[in-house]
Amino acid sequence: MNNGNVPRQEVENLQRYLRQLSFFEEGLLRPPLDGLFDSATEDSLRRYQEMRELPPTGRADRRTWELLYEEYRASLAENSPPRAIEVYPRERAEQDLSLGSRGFDVSAVQYLLQELAYLYAGFDAVSVTGEYDAVTAAAVEEFQARNFIPPTGRVDLVTWNSLADQYNLIFSRSSEE
Repeated sequence: MNNGNVPRQEVENLQRYLRQLSFFEEGLLRPPLDGLFDSATEDSLRRYQEMRELPPTGRADRRTWELLYEEYRASLAENSPPRAIEVYPRERAEQDLSLGSRGFDVSAVQYLLQELAYLYAGFDAVSVTGEYDAVTAAAVEEFQARNFIPPTGRVDLVTWNSLADQYNLIFSRSSEE
């Protein structure tokens, strides 16, 4: 790479690779991410080459470029946060859940009720069984009454959203602490 005829995107890539490595490697200079091959980028690249026992030219020859890219990808793999897993489908399988319903949706409701039970004095914990039984219906009805939702004991969209909102609010608070 040289100063005059290198496309801006290639310089940005070079800078991005060096910056990524600099966050985890002491002594590696952090160049700006501006697409300009200036002295800061050249100094960072030269320092990288010295640390890898490559000729410290401050230019990205093929050997330097390939090693830098390989280390960049390895650094991303090692240092990226874990990806979230979408456990719940985008839409519930059933519109309403009530006595006799079974499956993952019921287990999700039971789990939410179990997690939210500590918010409500006298609220009985529900076991996660995947079967919408009388205990689950009573807990749903109690939840609805305490949240100004008509207490039907059935999980309709309003009840579902209220459960989800309360759980998400508590979960997001506890994860920030």
